[in-house]
Amino acid sequence: MNTTYTDPADAIAHDPMNEPVVPPADLVASELPADSNIPLNSWQSVRSRFPHGINWVVAGWLAVMHAGAVAALFYFTWAGFFTFLALHFVTACLGVTLGYHRLFSHGSFKVVPPLKYFFAMCGMLSAEGSPAFWVATHRKHHALSDQEGDPHSPLHGFWWSHLLWLQPKKTNEEVTAMLKRWAPDIWKDPGHRIMHYLYPVILVGSGVALYLAGEYLMGGIGLSVLLWGLCMRMTVVYHGTWCVNSATHVWGYRNYKTRDQSRNLWWVALLAYGEGWHNNHHAYQRLAIHGHRWWELDITYRVIWLLKKLHLASGVQDQLPTR
Repeated sequence: MNTTYTDPADAIAHDPMNEPVVPPADLVASELPADSNIPLNSWQSVRSRFPHGINWVVAGWLAVMHAGAVAALFYFTWAGFFTFLALHFVTACLGVTLGYHRLFSHGSFKVVPPLKYFFAMCGMLSAEGSPAFWVATHRKHHALSDQEGDPHSPLHGFWWSHLLWLQPKKTNEEVTAMLKRWAPDIWKDPGHRIMHYLYPVILVGSGVALYLAGEYLMGGIGLSVLLWGLCMRMTVVYHGTWCVNSATHVWGYRNYKTRDQSRNLWWVALLAYGEGWHNNHHAYQRLAIHGHRWWELDITYRVIWLLKKLHLASGVQDQLPTR
């Protein structure tokens, strides 16, 4: 049953999907830096966020993907380009925005298990982390949005929120504790746990599959299909998602008064299949529809609406708030 709140603050406070992720005061306090008087965007503050150094695996992967995206421009083929378009939709829309975000993080609708794992796999192919890791990070962002402890707030600097927040190295114990704390429902699912541990294998396997398909099924263009279908596609998807973390907390307009700096930004909505209507989302987090005005195009919701009409999605939270 949908419940409409006229005050966005009430929607945040009473949203049942928020209850398990609002941290107790002692947890928030434990995440504050040793010297809380250090300005959030100062060099000292940035250094304090790398207690274990840089995660060179992540940094190296991102560097290779970006280099491959540049190289793709010199190996253009139409087959590679259409592979890029198809996989961009599959991974960014079906995987990240529909699966990771609206289905798993906020429970905006329900689907049968085969579809649930299909959307999870689509999200994994985006190379933005396993479902459990993505959901845990995102729920923590909502609970501490634009406060100390937010994983990617522009209050720590624009480039921190866009990219640098991915670089600090974390111990296995820290990652496991985060998953159990912020995504216990996902972590206890055996299928999701298997996906979490197989995440690197699946990424490498997808690259091998793309190369082999291009080389042996598309006429010897394996390198082009690999560069466009993997490197260029992942790089574009990355920046679309990262702009939601950075740009939509800096620029744009606000339909609702919220406790954070979230904003609606049309060009991010186009890049990220409707995720750019970020102020709407932060005001009413559980809604499956993020575009609240007639001009706010939300492609991801259109897919969810289609699933609903085909009886493949149920419990869709799409009743817009009363103005």
